[in-house]
Amino acid sequence: MIQLTLWSISPLLVTLVAVGIYLRLARTPRLPGIPAFRALVAVVVFWSGCQFAESLFVLPLAKLAALKASYVGIVLAPVLWFLFAIGYALRQSHISPALRNALAALPLVTLVLVFSNAWHGLMWQDIRLVRADGFTALVTDPGPWFYVNAVYAYGLMTVATTILAFVLATTTRPRLPVVGVVLAPLVVSVANLLYLLPANPVPWFDLTTLGVVVAAIILDRTVLRHGVLDNIPVLRERVLEQLAEGVIVTAPDGRIIDVNQVATGVLGAARSEVEGTPVTRWLPDLDAAAVADGRSGTLEIQAHGRYYDVSGAKLDPDAPTSDVVLALRDVTVRRDTELALRVAQDELQRLVHTDSLTGLHNRRLFMDRLDEELRRVERHQGCLSVILIDLDHFKQINDRHGHDVGDRVLVAAAARTRSVKRATDVAARIGGEEFALLLPATDAAGALHLAERLCAAIEAIDTPLMLGERVTVTASIGVATVTGGSDAPSEVLRRADQALYRAKNGGRNQVCMGEP
Repeated sequence: MIQLTLWSISPLLVTLVAVGIYLRLARTPRLPGIPAFRALVAVVVFWSGCQFAESLFVLPLAKLAALKASYVGIVLAPVLWFLFAIGYALRQSHISPALRNALAALPLVTLVLVFSNAWHGLMWQDIRLVRADGFTALVTDPGPWFYVNAVYAYGLMTVATTILAFVLATTTRPRLPVVGVVLAPLVVSVANLLYLLPANPVPWFDLTTLGVVVAAIILDRTVLRHGVLDNIPVLRERVLEQLAEGVIVTAPDGRIIDVNQVATGVLGAARSEVEGTPVTRWLPDLDAAAVADGRSGTLEIQAHGRYYDVSGAKLDPDAPTSDVVLALRDVTVRRDTELALRVAQDELQRLVHTDSLTGLHNRRLFMDRLDEELRRVERHQGCLSVILIDLDHFKQINDRHGHDVGDRVLVAAAARTRSVKRATDVAARIGGEEFALLLPATDAAGALHLAERLCAAIEAIDTPLMLGERVTVTASIGVATVTGGSDAPSEVLRRADQALYRAKNGGRNQVCMGEP
């Protein structure tokens, strides 16, 4: 038989409200502690549903079966509240199986004793039916194990509430969440004590589930809806704010959960402005997930004219999704120092391979490049040409006008050499008054043409002196060409040098081709 009375309304409403809270929690991001809290609400749904079923049944066996089934929720609710507190405090979505098993040991014993109570009476010493105003209800007299389970449940709730209150008090500035986590279990305790009091006028009406739902509503309004669980449960003022590095904590979807004071300076905004916003809004170059997964290593980003190294890690490495902690270290000074060092190294490298007077390359670099180009010619069966230039009677210029005038002539000759060469050619001063040109991918005809232009350009040099006197100079030029061979650099220079001396012996101020 089924009875439907006013006493059925309360557990039915509790069940419906608990279902609504569970459905809302199902859309909540997977934050540490939330899985345990979601399971707690599911247990309350089952618990209140069993109470509703017990209020409907009239047959003693059916009512007793519903009462025993409700103890699944009664013994698990304190355990899940404790797991919720630990998960949030340790910032872990997954609690170790060893801890879960230890917490569930005594509740498991309680359930065994509940379903076997007829043999020992440890949970209830007496179970009887009472009738009042047309309502048939079960009334129980507690046994010794009933109080053991009650002490265990209240102990877990007290420890868990203390942990939550302490963590929230040290991580959140508003005091409403702290009040909420203290008030919620207090409501449950008061409702349960009212049910257990000997003076209770309606001993068949258990207010505990109603208190649990009221507590869940309180937590939802004071904690969940304000995103308090997104905050990192650490002593912010004593840890985060003392770090010299900027610290940003992001949710799995990239929203900023928490920042320290240094990080607000990096982002250029107050903490209240950045919390809950995507981190990429403030740091567009940052890929927080890649940093946390180790796919990008340490990432360098720029913000407001300064440079930062960003490293990161997941708070819960074993979870599929986890909050991410990002550390930002200002490396602007280091970066500027490294840049200045690279510039200095490049300048030193340039000086090592540069003739200090003319600004052309020196003999060392010229020989290195010649060797590289000869290897390329051998591999690809190409060609190259080398031009050697020697200024005619240069010693007489030094002897008659001095070395300062001679230097001016050398600088002028270098300028003319630089003016006729192509971008891919290499011009160098390889001796006192001797210059060289390396012409990659240039055959004999092309090299001869360029050499004749250079000979004319040097002849046009006109260096003015004091008292209207002017100094002119000419050059003898030798050209050697390599086509698809494997000549050594010294051999190529020897043939160009032989051509140069033929030009000198032939009257100077002319170009001669070397042996093919």
